[in-house]
Amino acid sequence: MKRLGTVVQVVAHQGLLVRGDNIRPDTSLRDLPRINTFVVDKSVKRIGKVSGVIGPVNSPYITIKVFGDVSGSELKKYLNEKVYIK
Repeated sequence: MKRLGTVVQVVAHQGLLVRGDNIRPDTSLRDLPRINTFVVDKSVKRIGKVSGVIGPVNSPYITIKVFGDVSGSELKKYLNEKVYIK
Protein backbone atom coordinates (compact mmCIF):
# COMPACT_ATOMS: atom_id res chain seq x y z
CA MET A 1 0.00 0.00 0.00
CA LYS A 2 1.30 3.44 -0.94
CA ARG A 3 -0.02 6.72 0.46
CA LEU A 4 -1.79 8.71 -2.23
CA GLY A 5 -2.55 11.90 -0.33
CA THR A 6 -5.01 13.82 1.80
CA VAL A 7 -8.66 14.36 0.83
CA VAL A 8 -9.28 18.09 0.54
CA GLN A 9 -12.76 18.23 -0.97
CA VAL A 10 -15.86 16.22 -1.77
CA VAL A 11 -16.85 16.98 -5.38
CA ALA A 12 -20.07 16.44 -7.30
CA HIS A 13 -21.04 13.11 -8.80
CA GLN A 14 -19.57 10.89 -6.09
CA GLY A 15 -16.01 12.15 -6.20
CA LEU A 16 -13.12 13.18 -3.98
CA LEU A 17 -10.26 15.58 -4.60
CA VAL A 18 -6.94 14.55 -3.06
CA ARG A 19 -3.77 16.62 -2.63
CA GLY A 20 -0.86 14.35 -3.52
CA ASP A 21 1.63 13.38 -0.79
CA ASN A 22 5.21 12.14 -0.88
CA ILE A 23 6.07 14.27 -3.91
CA ARG A 24 9.80 14.86 -4.31
CA PRO A 25 11.41 17.53 -6.50
CA ASP A 26 12.67 14.81 -8.86
CA THR A 27 9.20 13.28 -9.39
CA SER A 28 8.45 12.21 -12.94
CA LEU A 29 5.22 11.33 -14.70
CA ARG A 30 5.96 7.64 -14.13
CA ASP A 31 5.75 8.17 -10.36
CA LEU A 32 2.20 9.56 -10.47
CA PRO A 33 -0.75 7.22 -9.84
CA ARG A 34 -2.28 5.58 -12.89
CA ILE A 35 -5.90 6.04 -13.95
CA ASN A 36 -8.22 3.28 -12.65
CA THR A 37 -5.90 2.34 -9.77
CA PHE A 38 -7.92 1.27 -6.71
CA VAL A 39 -8.03 3.73 -3.81
CA VAL A 40 -8.45 2.48 -0.25
CA ASP A 41 -8.89 4.10 3.16
CA LYS A 42 -6.83 3.42 6.27
CA SER A 43 -8.88 0.29 7.02
CA VAL A 44 -8.04 -1.03 3.51
CA LYS A 45 -11.65 -0.67 2.34
CA ARG A 46 -11.88 0.06 -1.39
CA ILE A 47 -13.58 3.41 -1.82
CA GLY A 48 -13.01 4.17 -5.51
CA LYS A 49 -10.62 4.51 -8.42
CA VAL A 50 -8.25 7.23 -9.61
CA SER A 51 -10.06 9.10 -12.38
CA GLY A 52 -7.58 11.87 -13.10
CA VAL A 53 -4.39 13.69 -12.13
CA ILE A 54 -4.37 17.48 -12.47
CA GLY A 55 -1.89 20.23 -11.79
CA PRO A 56 1.90 20.27 -11.93
CA VAL A 57 3.89 17.08 -11.46
CA ASN A 58 5.57 18.31 -8.27
CA SER A 59 2.25 19.18 -6.55
CA PRO A 60 -0.57 17.21 -8.20
CA TYR A 61 -4.19 16.83 -7.24
CA ILE A 62 -5.86 13.50 -7.87
CA THR A 63 -9.55 13.03 -8.59
CA ILE A 64 -11.23 9.87 -7.34
CA LYS A 65 -14.46 8.39 -8.68
CA VAL A 66 -16.08 6.83 -5.62
CA PHE A 67 -17.91 3.50 -5.86
CA GLY A 68 -21.71 3.58 -5.75
CA ASP A 69 -21.94 1.75 -2.42
CA VAL A 70 -20.25 4.66 -0.59
CA SER A 71 -22.98 7.08 0.57
CA GLY A 72 -22.80 10.87 0.41
CA SER A 73 -22.70 11.19 4.19
CA GLU A 74 -19.88 8.65 4.30
CA LEU A 75 -17.87 10.76 1.84
CA LYS A 76 -17.73 13.67 4.29
CA LYS A 77 -15.93 11.53 6.86
CA TYR A 78 -13.00 11.23 4.43
CA LEU A 79 -12.27 14.99 4.51
CA ASN A 80 -8.72 15.61 5.80
CA GLU A 81 -8.08 11.84 5.94
CA LYS A 82 -5.25 10.07 4.18
CA VAL A 83 -6.07 7.66 1.37
CA TYR A 84 -3.88 5.04 -0.28
CA ILE A 85 -3.47 3.19 -3.56
CA LYS A 86 -3.16 -0.53 -3.80
